[in-house]
Amino acid sequence: MTWTTPKTDWATGELITANDMNAVGENLTVLKSPAMAVYTTTEDINALTNSEFVDVDSINLNLAITTAGGNVLAHFDGVMVRGSRDTESCLDIAVNGVRIGGNQGLMRVKVEDEYISQSFTRVIQNLGAGNHTFRLQWKNPNHVLLYAGAQFSVREI
Repeated sequence: MTWTTPKTDWATGELITANDMNAVGENLTVLKSPAMAVYTTTEDINALTNSEFVDVDSINLNLAITTAGGNVLAHFDGVMVRGSRDTESCLDIAVNGVRIGGNQGLMRVKVEDEYISQSFTRVIQNLGAGNHTFRLQWKNPNHVLLYAGAQFSVREI
């Protein structure tokens, strides 16, 4: 179901039609169930040396939703382990092929301990109506492992 722009040019005495009421009902359904996509990793993911941002998993962590236009909430959480001492990891999201973070992405973490939990939530504002893709990306100067059970999600808000 898609959002229908509500009628705003009502005239005094104008009767409400079945189509008018159906449009209201469909809009309520759209508001109750916004566009959403979620993926939880089922296997560990290895990152070798990446000096530039690359997709963490170009197949599974490449989410697509069709929005009515407006804002989207993106979230990531997962556990990473270093492959070498003092490994730095940067995470970002590419929206429709364009990264939204700066040179170091949305998140930069130095993975010093054996395991580190990472998470971020970002509101992506003012997207136009239509199809949008969201790809989780990372940059790692050394080997890093993302454990199974990590989750990436996007939801229209």
